[in-house]
Amino acid sequence: MDIITSFTAKFAHVILWYLGFNAMREGNYVALPTGRVFVNGGCSGMEAMNYLLGLSVICLLMFPTKQNKALVISVAVACGFIINAFRVAGMAILVASNRLDLFKYWHEGEGSLVVGMMAVILFGIFYQFMLKQDSKIIQSR
Repeated sequence: MDIITSFTAKFAHVILWYLGFNAMREGNYVALPTGRVFVNGGCSGMEAMNYLLGLSVICLLMFPTKQNKALVISVAVACGFIINAFRVAGMAILVASNRLDLFKYWHEGEGSLVVGMMAVILFGIFYQFMLKQDSKIIQSR
């Protein structure tokens, strides 16, 4: 899990850098000039990735697709990781802005559930696209 935690910190740093923030990474710390956050095991995104992995398997069993099943599972896990990395980057911005109330909301409160819901919706959109591709393949025969 330490590898995933480190990769989450690296990816959150890249997101912040790409968005134009003066971000630095020191180990598992993602730092901005006025604050920093520590990415620990609970913030790594493993919970979201495991949840979406299970959801992808359920989708494949209930609504089989003729498309590449490994792609479906990979996209599910990637959605969990990427959405969580954006959450970590957002929390670093909140700490740097001294908005600890919003940090607490997105870290411990209902905001963390919203992030999970966004990951599920994103995966659902992808899976719906895959199912529509299947129906196009069947209609073209």
